[in-house]
Amino acid sequence: MYLLLGLSFLFSVRALIGWRKGILLMIVLAALQDPLRKLVPGTPGWLVLVTAPVFVAAVVTSVGRTRHWWGEFRQHFPSIGKSLQVLAVLSLPAAFISATYGRGSWMLTLLGAFSYSILFLGMIAGYHYARSLQELRKLLATYCIVHGLVLIGGILEGFGYLSGWKSIGTDALGYDWIRWGTGYTVDMIAGFYRSADVMGWHAAAVFMMCLVLGMTGKGKSRRGWLLWSMVAVTALLLCGRRKMVYMLPVFVVALVWIYWQAGRSSRVIAIVSLLAIPFATVWLASDALEDRSANIRYYQGEGIQESLLSRIEGHGFSSVAETYRQSGFFGEGLGTATPGSHHLKVERPRVWQESTTSRIMVELGVPGMLGFFAVMVTVVLCLWRETMKQLREKSLRGQYAAGLLAFFLANVGSLTISGQILADPFIAAFLGFLVGLTLSISRLALPQPPVRRRPVQPYEPAMPSIDRPDSR
Repeated sequence: MYLLLGLSFLFSVRALIGWRKGILLMIVLAALQDPLRKLVPGTPGWLVLVTAPVFVAAVVTSVGRTRHWWGEFRQHFPSIGKSLQVLAVLSLPAAFISATYGRGSWMLTLLGAFSYSILFLGMIAGYHYARSLQELRKLLATYCIVHGLVLIGGILEGFGYLSGWKSIGTDALGYDWIRWGTGYTVDMIAGFYRSADVMGWHAAAVFMMCLVLGMTGKGKSRRGWLLWSMVAVTALLLCGRRKMVYMLPVFVVALVWIYWQAGRSSRVIAIVSLLAIPFATVWLASDALEDRSANIRYYQGEGIQESLLSRIEGHGFSSVAETYRQSGFFGEGLGTATPGSHHLKVERPRVWQESTTSRIMVELGVPGMLGFFAVMVTVVLCLWRETMKQLREKSLRGQYAAGLLAFFLANVGSLTISGQILADPFIAAFLGFLVGLTLSISRLALPQPPVRRRPVQPYEPAMPSIDRPDSR
């Protein structure tokens, strides 16, 4: 525990010195926090917050060192700026309700405000982060390498190589996650992470980021990232979380659709060919994982389409209507359904909402929900315009923008079913941060080709001429 707290303190101090370095250190700490937390007796849940101080320190430093931190963002994206201000006003009734439940209920208000603001603070910080495409690429590469290494723990556990390391595997949590199917059961694996959901999200994210790096790379770099994505796919198949696995087809469909809408249909064939190597892992893994064949059967089971549609309808729409019927126009108050709020021993209503849409409804009520979705619509429209502009200019920026937009849309689809993954402050901040990076894509400097210089000839001084006298 003291090691984690010490790393959080040191990384926060480093973020105060250089906030861009602090963001990279936050990625590293997010990879270390779960395996180290499992070594602490009782695995205290509040240790999941160790990345929050690093992020807050980085944001504070970026505000202090960036002229017109909010003004510049609002000037470039006035629709997002106005919608954020409207959301803040519309959330005031929800904040008042949760703060007046009783003694200590103001902590619910603060937790809820932090959980929402971390998304938007991350977005604005991400907008100011990168100054060139190389800096953006370095961030994505750091995330893929660091968390790809941690995902190997899930693969080792899936193949039975962590039997002697139960203190940092899924067994360290003290209970088993099992998904029941028709005639079979699926054991969900967490690996070095604290839950199958968290490992599944990171596996899907590493895979998608590797594809973005592969699409924008060349030669050995491209092949290397595609091969590294195979690690992520294998871990993803082992996690046993269908909603995380299905982020991949959503990502691919969204990416193809984005290129098609931009009039770059010729790139679709190139994208499909790039996917051949990582997606071949699905068949290789299904043959190798004989004792885990239930996982593949679960992902390919009958009635998947009906199940997905019913879950989207139930969690995304029907749950909102039921929440309105139970909680009324203004909802139950800010923070009452925020993941992790159950650890606060304060007066609060009992809630059941799991999906992001129903959580927003129960916490912010109708006014706040309308304001939140207004923000989301304006963000998506701005992301779409920036991506289309860069793709039609056939710029390298467009390839990054298309990949990051598809990543965001894949996450929206998953969060519609369940928003529990946002209980991790790092994931919430990182999602918003990548949105901000995508919004800043048009102003990033392109990599400069190396300048070929002519070889410099060594200087040879001319020999002085000697006038000889005429011989007569």
